Amino acid sequence: MRIYTVHELQGAPLDGAGLVLVKEGFSFPAFLFSWAWLLWQRLWIAFGFWLLLVAATSFIVERLLGAEAATVCSLALQLLLGFEANDIRRWTLERKGYRLTGIVGGSSLEEAERNFFARWDGPLEVVPAAPSEPGPVWPRRAPPAETSGSERIFGLFPKAGG
Repeated sequence: MRIYTVHELQGAPLDGAGLVLVKEGFSFPAFLFSWAWLLWQRLWIAFGFWLLLVAATSFIVERLLGAEAATVCSLALQLLLGFEANDIRRWTLERKGYRLTGIVGGSSLEEAERNFFARWDGPLEVVPAAPSEPGPVWPRRAPPAETSGSERIFGLFPKAGG
């Protein structure tokens, strides 16, 4: 079974179009096709850092230790990208305004989507700030239930004063 994290774009339509599932674990496509995978996923900042890292590392290691060492170092960088690729996707989604909604499992992406939508309550309502109050948009929280003084519970005691 594979584990996926579910990320939701705030303000997205109610049909689930603003949801993205990202697999946990090693990414073989990122390992095999590093820069092409980064471009395919539209990870522009990561692509720029990747090019700089690979170029600088290859140049320095080849000058100091030779071509064989540069090849081994390049393979190690590919392996590192394979392990960190999905975390880079999560970071980019967070920068774009997505938030972690949940974790779901399934034998494939389609099954994980079905499992998630079977128990999904829909997106969290968003309350915009009043026009006179500039500020962020906050998710709406349910108000706490009111209880009378004799029904209040403190700690783990089932009755007041117990």
